[in-house]
Amino acid sequence: MDQAVSWRSPYFPKIFEKYDRADFAQEFLRRSPAYRSAFAAARAAPASARAARLDDLAARWGLVFRRRS
Repeated sequence: MDQAVSWRSPYFPKIFEKYDRADFAQEFLRRSPAYRSAFAAARAAPASARAARLDDLAARWGLVFRRRS
């Protein structure tokens, strides 16, 4: 995981100039211990239950995951 830039840095505002809502949402989730823990648990589930766990996670956090073909 990338190191977070200090909010005191003169570059801090520049980082977020081009962020849209999805970027801010991703940044929030990346820093959320509750989300990170829930995501790790869903990914660690047995293969037979993983899809259902990820669907539950998505519903709880209001997420949409792209399906791979």
